[in-house]
Amino acid sequence: MKDEMDILREVSSIAAAHGSRALSEMLKKKINLTLPSLESLRPQQLTAKIATDTPVVSVQSRILSGISGSVVLILEEQSAFQLISICYTNHGKEKPAQFTEMGFSVIKEIGNVVIGSYAGALSIFLKTPVVPSIPTLINGPLAEIIHSVASPYDEEDYVLLIEAFFEEVERRIKGGLYFVLTPQAMREIQGACKKILESLEQ
Repeated sequence: MKDEMDILREVSSIAAAHGSRALSEMLKKKINLTLPSLESLRPQQLTAKIATDTPVVSVQSRILSGISGSVVLILEEQSAFQLISICYTNHGKEKPAQFTEMGFSVIKEIGNVVIGSYAGALSIFLKTPVVPSIPTLINGPLAEIIHSVASPYDEEDYVLLIEAFFEEVERRIKGGLYFVLTPQAMREIQGACKKILESLEQ
């Protein structure tokens, strides 16, 4: 089991690196990425783990095929505003003084690209298309965002939380990429990891 989780951690690192690279290319800025952490916990524990009233902007996608779960990009409001400013500057537009509908569209598109890159890397590993849904942008307290992600799951089940954090140092933009896997998806990925181990032993 430990070896399988080690492989999953490595795969998660590769997937998160794909996502952060996509963000770096969009912003034309260097992005620092922490190694992803993995934790198996019940939905209510997930909510308690990240329960703060910090106002955030999130971009969420459910996984429609390949495996079941959700991918969520979370940014504190100030970081989201800084991202919008960079995108406007890169395209020669005047920086907005506040959040606008266009600004939220920019964040949604950034989330779409990052999540799509993450899912694409997982597709290669699982050898099956991992297709995310059209992203949904939700802003509000972080606790409410995480609760909305955890609420579809049975309280007695365990979900696998994979979290990675990124930072753009110049503008102090910080964010998190959260991947929540259902129990069935956990078993499927563990099975894929087991096959990799078996192939290495042959």
